[in-house]
Amino acid sequence: MNGGSEWESLDWLESARQLDHWINGRNKTGRLLMVVRHSHREVIEDHSSQFSTGLTELGKRMSYEMGLRLRSDRPIHLFFSFVPRCYQTAEEIARGLNERGAEIDGMDPLAILVMPEYTDETVWANLQPDGHNVHEFVNRWADGEFGDKIQDFAHYTRVLIDKTIGRLRRANEPVLHVHVTHDLALMAMKRALLGTPLRPGHREPYLGGLAVSLDQDGETHFHIMKWE
Repeated sequence: MNGGSEWESLDWLESARQLDHWINGRNKTGRLLMVVRHSHREVIEDHSSQFSTGLTELGKRMSYEMGLRLRSDRPIHLFFSFVPRCYQTAEEIARGLNERGAEIDGMDPLAILVMPEYTDETVWANLQPDGHNVHEFVNRWADGEFGDKIQDFAHYTRVLIDKTIGRLRRANEPVLHVHVTHDLALMAMKRALLGTPLRPGHREPYLGGLAVSLDQDGETHFHIMKWE
């Protein structure tokens, strides 16, 4: 099966396909933003490998396929967590975009996309290494259950939104900003934007995420999947 067939047929890419369709259908003069979870990764067995785990070959192929499909009619800037699975995703998206002749005006690591700051590493005992309970972790964090062991949820999400949506608002011309992060940051952003507790189905699959469009008149449009 070639990469194009995989992109069209893999169930876990449904969110990515919808995200791509939404972005490509927006106003030609608008400013656009995507925040996506990294692509298909190697298995994370324990917390000690959190910062070293990279993509599978399938994950690299599907990141490249996303780059082949994203609109390329405006300057594109990619931001990413420095963790291998995220920058590998960004690199492969950029490779696909380059093949289409897109103008990539920068690729930069962004610390806020890695994780919140923390003062006590025992807080991570509450989050499974593979992230299956990330919705529960984010809800408990937002409710203040972890106290000063971790950065205040409201402060973290304010900074995260400013570094992403706020940066887009400060752009003067049509652009596309692509952010590649982990499900923890993505789920925290979802909780902040939706304003409601998360459920298991809110977790995005690989390359899934959310998007924002700002029209010339400043009107804001969101694409946030509300999975059950």
